[in-house]
Amino acid sequence: MAKKLNILFSNSISSHKWGGGEKWMVTAASGLSGRGHRVMVSGKGNSIFLSNARDKGLNIIPLNFFEDYSPFKIWHTKRILERENVDVIVLNLKKDIRVAGIAARLAKVPVIIARNGIQLFRDIWKHKKTAGLVDSIITNTQSIRDTYNQFPWMDSEKTKVIYNGIKSNGTIRPMNIHKIWNIPEDHLVFVAAGRLTIQKGFDLLIDAVSKLNGTAKPFSILIAGTGKERNALNRQIEKNGLTNRIKLIGFQHELSRVIQAADFVIMPSRHEGMPNVAMESMALGKPVFASNVNGVPELIHHCQSGYIINELSVEQIMDAIQFGLDHHGTGELEQWGKEAKQKMESQFTIDGMLDHLESHFYSHMAQLHR
Repeated sequence: MAKKLNILFSNSISSHKWGGGEKWMVTAASGLSGRGHRVMVSGKGNSIFLSNARDKGLNIIPLNFFEDYSPFKIWHTKRILERENVDVIVLNLKKDIRVAGIAARLAKVPVIIARNGIQLFRDIWKHKKTAGLVDSIITNTQSIRDTYNQFPWMDSEKTKVIYNGIKSNGTIRPMNIHKIWNIPEDHLVFVAAGRLTIQKGFDLLIDAVSKLNGTAKPFSILIAGTGKERNALNRQIEKNGLTNRIKLIGFQHELSRVIQAADFVIMPSRHEGMPNVAMESMALGKPVFASNVNGVPELIHHCQSGYIINELSVEQIMDAIQFGLDHHGTGELEQWGKEAKQKMESQFTIDGMLDHLESHFYSHMAQLHR
């Protein structure tokens, strides 16, 4: 029986931020802990990330990294790694590598891994140096791995694809979204979700709805999430006279219940890694309309398990919305949902993800003893 490992997940994300990378770390840490490993999670002391890790019963270590290559933070982290006898450290941002990664080298941590849910490295000297501090780079899409392996200095054996796992939610009780957000009963509902940033493309979605307003079957849009673009999006909605058609509904603790009640999920992102909202929606059997970014083609087979917006533009988003409205109730989109759910259940499970992580960790541990 393989020995249980001491594993540390390090994530220096800003205190107020919570995204797919943070969710993955807490999910992976919790799952590995459940398999008997001794798992610790470090991050900014007052961060949402560390708070959520604590809520999962994980051992937390407050560590505030504010600058790269900080000698004091490197020395302090090295002491912690030695004290906790860490076997594997999993690092999130480049800053984590340039502090905790260096500390791990000095502490002789056997396995040092960077996990990139989005493309963080480019073909520049500084990033070559940073990537050189880790033993492996885990990505969640083949497209990121392919990009990294095109760098002349990247060892292709160093990159590894491990897909995100999605927890089976069982039977989800749908929220009464029409009543809660005052949506007319005859309106079909699209849900979009994510941080309210330019990256997510919600401004393009609003423009698309503006051009369709009054020309399509009745529909409404719910946009779930918080972020720095909220006021700008509100102004855009008001300017286009869409306050009764598009609702910004804030962060939803039970987003799955909102998605379950919706007719469609739409994701007009300018860039993504492996989008969690799309995966979670597919796991619920919902038809997903997503822009052709990064991991999306690895998730969705166009017009078989979802809809890929091939070239991101207002016009293409309009076409996607219109397609959904025109084909609702025909049985076609329901079949997409069945195909999507089956794919999630066969290829994107939590247990499968944890199996691959454990195997990857043990493989690197074994190399040390050859």
